[in-house]
Amino acid sequence: MTIGTLLCLIMIITGVIILILILLSLARRKLTESFCLAWGLFAVLLILAGCLLHPSELNHYISIKGLVLLLFALYGIIVGLYALSLVVSKLMRRNRELAMQVSLLNQENEQIMRKLNQLEQKKERGVEKEQ
Repeated sequence: MTIGTLLCLIMIITGVIILILILLSLARRKLTESFCLAWGLFAVLLILAGCLLHPSELNHYISIKGLVLLLFALYGIIVGLYALSLVVSKLMRRNRELAMQVSLLNQENEQIMRKLNQLEQKKERGVEKEQ
């Protein structure tokens, strides 16, 4: 097995793992739909690249140790970006919830202000009648 074939196999396996992970994250509502779409496209591109590209002369440019080091670095970047996606999705969900709560509080505040104005008007009418 050459380094090029090994790289293609690793790309396909990585794409499938990312696709499964993203689908599970969407089902558990850890990621928003937009992030899942972006990660899904990335996973499909990895799978397609692994199937369609066949680097035949890669073993002249990189050794097995270099490939392993490069893969560790790329996996670290992918895991970091996935963790960042999780945090941003969580913040987006919390922001949406806070916006709904603020909207409800504003509506409640308007109702209280209307009732207060009505009570003040009744009080003023009562004071005017007594004079």
